[in-house]
Formats: sequence, structure tokens, C-alpha cells
Amino acid sequence: MSMLDVLRPTAISKVPEGHFLVVHPLDDVRETKIDTSQLGTMPMTTSVKISLITLRGYLILMMLLVLYHVLDLAGAFGQHAR
Repeated sequence: MSMLDVLRPTAISKVPEGHFLVVHPLDDVRETKIDTSQLGTMPMTTSVKISLITLRGYLILMMLLVLYHVLDLAGAFGQHAR
């Protein structure tokens, strides 16, 4: 038995009627997590698919613009006449 078992008991005994027991999440009884590999694909409407594809295209475009700006600041495209 370790000292943590003594300091953090996981079993809760009698709670009087009309009282609420507040338990910190770190001190609560461990629960099993959901296995996401068994969920499968999520059904989406056509408008959601179009929105997600548009968002993906926008993010790719923004990344390309940032890359262009970084390369331009590094002088990869030569000097600009000002």
C-alpha cells in the first residue's frame, strides 16, 4: 500500500440524506474511456461537407500565403524596387 492510497481514498461510504458530495476529478473513481476506433464515420449533410471542403481550401490558401511571405522576406524572389 502506498501513501497515495491513504491520502486519496477512492471508496465513498455513507452520505447523509439531503447532502451533496463534491469530489475532485483527480480523486474520483477512474472510468473507462470510449474507444474511438469503433465509432465509424460520422454522417454529414451536403452543406456540411461543402463547408468543410471550403474551410480546408481556405486554410491551405492561407498557409501558402504565409509561406510566400516568409520566402519573400528571406529574399528568395530578389530585391523589390520601392
